[in-house]
Amino acid sequence: MKTAGVTVAAAVATFLATDGTSAAPPQITKPLPVPTGTTPLVPIRPPVPAAPPRLRGWVDMHTHPMVHLGFGGKLIHGAPDVGSLIPADSRCQHRVRATSMEHALGNDNSTHGGWGAFDNTCGDDIRKAVIDELQKSKEAVVTPDKARGAPDFVHYPKWNDITHQKMWIDWIRRSFDGGLRVMVALATHNQTLAAAVSGPGDGPTDDKSSADLQIDEIKALVGRHRDFMEVAETPAELRRIVAGNKLAIVLGVEIDNIGNFNRVPSLTAPIISAELRRLHAKGVRYIFPIHVIDNKFGGTAVYEDAFNMSNYREFGSFYSLKCASATDKITFRSKNDGFDFAVAAVKATKLGIDIARNPPTPPTCAGNIGHMNTRTLTAEGEIAVKEMMKLGMLIDIDHMSQLSANRTIELAERVSGGGYPIASGHNGPRGEGGSENSRTDDQIRRIAALKGMLGVGCEGADAHQFARTYDKVARLSGGRAGIGTDLNGLVKGPPPRPGSRVVYDASFPKSRTGSKEWDYNVEGVAHYGLLSDYVRDIRSAPGGNTLVDGTFMNAAEVFADMWERAEAQKGAVR
Repeated sequence: MKTAGVTVAAAVATFLATDGTSAAPPQITKPLPVPTGTTPLVPIRPPVPAAPPRLRGWVDMHTHPMVHLGFGGKLIHGAPDVGSLIPADSRCQHRVRATSMEHALGNDNSTHGGWGAFDNTCGDDIRKAVIDELQKSKEAVVTPDKARGAPDFVHYPKWNDITHQKMWIDWIRRSFDGGLRVMVALATHNQTLAAAVSGPGDGPTDDKSSADLQIDEIKALVGRHRDFMEVAETPAELRRIVAGNKLAIVLGVEIDNIGNFNRVPSLTAPIISAELRRLHAKGVRYIFPIHVIDNKFGGTAVYEDAFNMSNYREFGSFYSLKCASATDKITFRSKNDGFDFAVAAVKATKLGIDIARNPPTPPTCAGNIGHMNTRTLTAEGEIAVKEMMKLGMLIDIDHMSQLSANRTIELAERVSGGGYPIASGHNGPRGEGGSENSRTDDQIRRIAALKGMLGVGCEGADAHQFARTYDKVARLSGGRAGIGTDLNGLVKGPPPRPGSRVVYDASFPKSRTGSKEWDYNVEGVAHYGLLSDYVRDIRSAPGGNTLVDGTFMNAAEVFADMWERAEAQKGAVR
């Protein structure tokens, strides 16, 4: 075709020199005329990209698959697969790799037992007492000495057991087969608990080293099982993984002192930024600015008095308490139990705390009004939250004091263009009473408006109880809700529901590992794989099928949407 005496081919030939370099293009100063009898070319518009298909599957926003490496490696017994690192095996060999299921989930004497000159040189009688008291204080089952797991699982896991591994890889796979498609896998730690239960050869006991080890080992675990799971570091990767019928693992940290900042006397913005970028480079995308004690970023939620001593040891002071207002609907009250011989022994032998040092008497509050933390987000905390946003990280406000949580939401709402999404991944509605760690209706609505997401906790909640709570959160949030089991997180699982009738057949057999077979109707959610049975039981609640199919199984899409929103908004953070 010719136009104004210059053919298209000639123009191209003139533009490209024979040696492959660019020559000066012909100068065209006015539109070229269209020859008579020809049809003008219509500009070709690129096709509008099709919206990605909506993801289906449920999301667990709070898990701890490598928790046995936290707390110095001696609080939780049992590794999640063959190949996992074991802090100490039954022969007291430190830091060895599991060679079999029996090796990974065997007798817990080396972890939880007392000292024995001939059979348990890595035992510790004080640690044994601490673990027993911890189980009692949380109304969990107190497992016997030398508790047995694989292959017959006589003593663990159980729904109300909090100190043994519940996330063996086959159990994770069973939940995947039941619809799990996104799992937030968190490193967790508390330095005081680590000091109380660890001894020579154990560790690490500091927050930073423990979290690093757990993150590295979670990545290795996923790498050994790529047939059904992959780590997602971007929302696009999450969509690809889930759309490809695999489980997307999102790495996160839930520790008291990010970067061991409690040890840094002068915390500056560059130090904060460098540590957050280091974590991001390791693949961490989900983060808790504050955990169970006050830190350099702000105040913790007051809901369990046992952490007050840890607050003193790690932060340097006890909780700063005040009475909540009636409108807060906080009813939890902190208390000082006074001198306790067992606690005093641990203080003296393990924690380096004066045995006479106890929390002050909490303020007296009127009526049924409870206590809350006076500490809010600090200047360093605001810097940290904004740096997390700039990295596109998913920020979870659980464990924050009410003042810290509300301030974090305010910072998110101030981001231009509609705000930055916030998560609350293992929680529930406060309703007419609770601690400041629970979510108010207003907080739930604000999180939803930011395109964030909530994970509804299930500790001690049977399937129908969970369904009622989940339905409330789903209604308040416009369906932006998943589950946050916190299994392996020192919490009990869901118990068996009286009258439950989950049917087992060839298409849905009972969970079986080694020589043990579990019946959810009798044993509840004894391990992670029985969440599949739990979801089936949720369907039997009034409106359960609609709840599961319409909201619960839509959580993977909501999570992807939240993450995409974070990525889109990170450039707007100032």
